[in-house]
Amino acid sequence: MTPLDELSELDTRLLAALQQPDSLEPGWLDQQLARRAALLARVIEQAQVSAEQASELVARSRRVKEAAEQTRQWFADRLARMQKGRRSVKAYQNIKRNQE
Repeated sequence: MTPLDELSELDTRLLAALQQPDSLEPGWLDQQLARRAALLARVIEQAQVSAEQASELVARSRRVKEAAEQTRQWFADRLARMQKGRRSVKAYQNIKRNQE
């Protein structure tokens, strides 16, 4: 399998995984993105990519980037809700203690 084929297969798995951010394993995404970077470097080094393949690769890279950004935003929103919930619980507990 060529690096370009491996990259295409990896992108497919990444896009599928990024559609379900709550099921991502810690560290898995970092590993896969590092692997993608290495494969992309190999593809560039070999310089045996047609214009059509390059165009497809750029489009896929944009989709992966957009999906990763949406996942990052999903995690940021989730963290904000968790922190807001913690502040609400703490405020409730403070009020309850003051009433006692």
